[in-house]
Amino acid sequence: MGCCISKPGRTQSIHISIPQSRGPTQEIPELPRSSTLPHRARANENPTYFICPYCLGEFRESITLQGFTDHLLFCIRNGPISNSAPKKQFSHLSKESPYITKIEWFRDQINGIRIPWQSESMKLIIQRDNFLITSMAHLLTYTIQDLHKEFQITFEGELGMDAGGVLREWLTLLMKTLFSTDHGLFQFTNSKCLSYTFPDVIDKARSDEYVFMGKLMGKALFENIPINCQLSRIIFKHIVEEEIVLGDLTFVDEDLYRSLIFIRENPIEDVFFETFQVQKPKDKFILKEGGENEKVTEESKQEYIDLRFRFETQDLIKQGLELIMQGFYSVIPKPLIIFFTAEELELALCGLPYIDIQDWQEFTEYRDEFSVNHQDVKWFWEIIESFTQEQLSDLLMFVTGTPRLPVEGFSSLRTIRGDAARFTLEPMNYEENKLTLPRAHTCFNRLDLPRYPSKEIMEKGLLYVLNNHALGFGNE
Repeated sequence: MGCCISKPGRTQSIHISIPQSRGPTQEIPELPRSSTLPHRARANENPTYFICPYCLGEFRESITLQGFTDHLLFCIRNGPISNSAPKKQFSHLSKESPYITKIEWFRDQINGIRIPWQSESMKLIIQRDNFLITSMAHLLTYTIQDLHKEFQITFEGELGMDAGGVLREWLTLLMKTLFSTDHGLFQFTNSKCLSYTFPDVIDKARSDEYVFMGKLMGKALFENIPINCQLSRIIFKHIVEEEIVLGDLTFVDEDLYRSLIFIRENPIEDVFFETFQVQKPKDKFILKEGGENEKVTEESKQEYIDLRFRFETQDLIKQGLELIMQGFYSVIPKPLIIFFTAEELELALCGLPYIDIQDWQEFTEYRDEFSVNHQDVKWFWEIIESFTQEQLSDLLMFVTGTPRLPVEGFSSLRTIRGDAARFTLEPMNYEENKLTLPRAHTCFNRLDLPRYPSKEIMEKGLLYVLNNHALGFGNE
């Protein structure tokens, strides 16, 4: 064991929409566009489709997630930026500014407050048996300046120095722990996309965990390490101070949204018999003074809709939200983030939703005798082309320490100190009478691939480490 121990993760889809329209400067893969209502109006009613942050092309249900990712990568690499908004022009930023302009400005600002590793770094000694507790013991005592320093993670009793790979693994494992159903810090939303929100009643004894969660989110964004952070879109909207509209209820409770729309659009006499009170599994809440005894009528139904909307999107999540934002803003100063839309923040924090093998191949480097035409390399790509997205995510986790990619894709893989570190294949000797497994160096995104005698044996070796590398197999 050493600096590159890791566990498999999961990839999840995200929805992307940006309330702005502008034309690309060059031809890009064509996407369907609506000819009826403007985007902002449509989003207010049902914001559940993909929008490219670069050219504002729309992806609806008939478009695959792979198609969306292909288009997104094309736009990133070819830079469809309006001539009226040059890339280096950072003045007068707003939520309507091009995403690529905002993210470049954001990275410049982050580098301005980063404390160089040559000056000082923070050494975190983590016990695997007390993974969460020992991690919290560090972060909850750190100052704002400490959070802006380089983290060097060491798992107690394990050899190796962290050059970034262990930090990525540490963040990934912590997010997996905090979102675990058994852990109970969050609960599933009732929406089409897998996402989480706060429990109806938050245990005050767990307040530190929400602050800790916010600090992890901030540190991941600070270091440009994509993480699986499947919080409700409404929570992201609060973080960037974006207006929340009735249609956003679909991100937490689609049944409630449909019910409120039905109440608004139809007579409710002899159909709706509720009072101004909300019954939740563990508690009941009064929407206004004396509301538990006041029946909702045709005349008062709009008041009920407004109060219920505010309760579900603000009051119910206020306590947990304030704690997460306390931690998040201690790493990422609030003025640096409020120019982003919720969708853009989610994209910057979570990275690409789809792993594209062609993109992977295009930005892979080879060492020693390995090349794109080498037989072992050909076998490798043939094998992973048959992998599911879950297996590709596990392989990415094994080699890089994180199951997701930055928004720019494989071309943007770097070390924690910002040096280019593309996915690299390097040959290693195969010993026929010994279990010879691929070996990963997560700090440098490198995979040492044994020169197997056949494609079938190579596939068995790769699958073995993907199924067992949580135990330390094939890591250095």
